[in-house]
Amino acid sequence: MLNPFFHPYLGGTEKHVLEVSRRLAKKHDVTVLTAQVPNTPIYEELDGIKVKRIPCKVFYQTPYPVPPPAPVSPLFLTELIKEIPKHDIFHMHNRFFYTLLDVALIKRLGGKTIGLTLHNARLTGIDWATDTFGNLYDDVLGRQTMRAVHALAGVSRDTLELTAPRDVTAIKRVIYNGVDTVLYNPKNKEGNIRKKYNLGEDRIILSIARLQVQKGFVYLLKAFADVVKEEKDVTLVILGKGPLEGYLKKYASDLGLGKDVIFITEKMPESDMTELYAASEFFALASVWEPFGMVFCEAMASGKPVIGTKIGGIPEIIQEESGFLFESRNASQIKESMLKLLRDEKARRRMGANARKRCETNFTWDLSAKGYEELYKEVLEEK
Repeated sequence: MLNPFFHPYLGGTEKHVLEVSRRLAKKHDVTVLTAQVPNTPIYEELDGIKVKRIPCKVFYQTPYPVPPPAPVSPLFLTELIKEIPKHDIFHMHNRFFYTLLDVALIKRLGGKTIGLTLHNARLTGIDWATDTFGNLYDDVLGRQTMRAVHALAGVSRDTLELTAPRDVTAIKRVIYNGVDTVLYNPKNKEGNIRKKYNLGEDRIILSIARLQVQKGFVYLLKAFADVVKEEKDVTLVILGKGPLEGYLKKYASDLGLGKDVIFITEKMPESDMTELYAASEFFALASVWEPFGMVFCEAMASGKPVIGTKIGGIPEIIQEESGFLFESRNASQIKESMLKLLRDEKARRRMGANARKRCETNFTWDLSAKGYEELYKEVLEEK
């Protein structure tokens, strides 16, 4: 498995690689080749996974619109070459970091099977620079990489269909992200989470995401400002940090929300996150671009109804019986969805139960790992 970062670095792709690798390692020999971040060993074994980290310089500030952080190491190609004879399959998890050069080396030096997972769809609706340069990369370099691999997976059908070139010859498969349905489940209690983070006793609407443009928090805040005009004793809790932290806090203040919105920007352990989901009435996120949305699955596995936009992979997660979908950037529709759930406890319970069932059936890490096994089997049989 090839990814720029790996556990203990926290991110959606890193979570995906960790959870899938844990399960594959029960039956297969799995190695993760990644960058060495501070306070991590060069080599370790984790739940059966062999983790090899390459010393590098990590840049936490990058030129716009390149998203940080970015690892740079002159040793990467040397270490990759060392690994080529040792493995049968090389699977990349970042089409912007790994290039046709890496694919060519793996093919020329070992004739190995090469896979790529698309964790991000083609960029659209974020801002001009991000959309333009991101799609220019895909059209020039990303296309070549996708056409050169043997196996191509996407974390949603939308991501795969929107991003994969039409003339790609790789075997394609949708492999959804998953969730730990034991850790996140409706039996969890809120414990002392309210006291620990000073959340008060109001009903909680929860939103979790990095504080950046594509998560659409300005629309969520605008909608919530209208909600509190009609409903009392309700608080919006936003968990996450990012470049828009200062702007969003000021925007919430300008909307007159004051203590009605609580930002939690510190790192939160998963044990606390399970309690936070348990304490909430429902989950809402107003993304303007979202290839999948793992947090929706966490909320659904916790037995909570969800509200999300009709963009990217979100409609593949949320169905009518488990939550509400609204048009991107439509604060009025967000408000109406929030009010419906706040005012109808029976609907919340019914949708929450349906959300849990849908998650168990479609979005578990066991299913994700099985998807990789089936994909590799099909590719190897064809070869």
